[in-house]
Amino acid sequence: MIYKQVQQSTYLLDYAGQRFLVDPIMGGLEKGAAKEEIKFSDLLDVDAVIATHLTKGAFDGEARRLIPRGMKVFVQNEADADSLSMDGFSNLEILTETTEFCHLSIRKTPAFYKVNGISTMDQKGCGVLISHPVLNSAYLTGESSWYDGMKQVLKTWKPRLVVVSAGFSEDGEGSGAGGQFGMSREEIAAVHLSYPRAHIITTGCPDHTNSMVSRRELKQYVEQQRMESSVWFPKDGEEYRL
Repeated sequence: MIYKQVQQSTYLLDYAGQRFLVDPIMGGLEKGAAKEEIKFSDLLDVDAVIATHLTKGAFDGEARRLIPRGMKVFVQNEADADSLSMDGFSNLEILTETTEFCHLSIRKTPAFYKVNGISTMDQKGCGVLISHPVLNSAYLTGESSWYDGMKQVLKTWKPRLVVVSAGFSEDGEGSGAGGQFGMSREEIAAVHLSYPRAHIITTGCPDHTNSMVSRRELKQYVEQQRMESSVWFPKDGEEYRL
């Protein structure tokens, strides 16, 4: 299992011989810190793309321009499939709880956001559980905040890798009243406590506060809670091998 951070919430995941590009955001990549480590050709040398959502800049115009139209793309609902189909993508598949790809199971899991502390299912996003008959699973939570059912997912599948969107954002998109997308520091701790053996990789966490928890603040909390061996904060271009 190889994880490589690209930028923001975009990353590459090699799992059981299959390579996935997750939630591609390619705009500005040539100017970013990862430009020496990541080339567009690397991003396109994948077996499939997984789009847990199309909101908040994911699958941006640059990604839609560069990703081959015949590339296998997994999306979370029909609306997202229609959106990409309009841009010419022809090899689209809507994720379900029983999706199979090569020798892998790629299961759609719920994603939630919070409004005033109350969890609501996100109709515009999902999580993904990738599993193999023999190997440890990987759990990609997408933009989901913590919800009660996540504990059961962790206990049932015992993922070696959990990728979370960290440093939650306040966003009115989809909620009408402003909602929390992604996880607060306490919610990341809940993931760790639910399955301490998992390696948790955080994406989307900014270096500076902007209506979010900054990377520095989150790292401090993780160290205070003695979770630093389990919760990782990759820089653009950084790679982890599990």
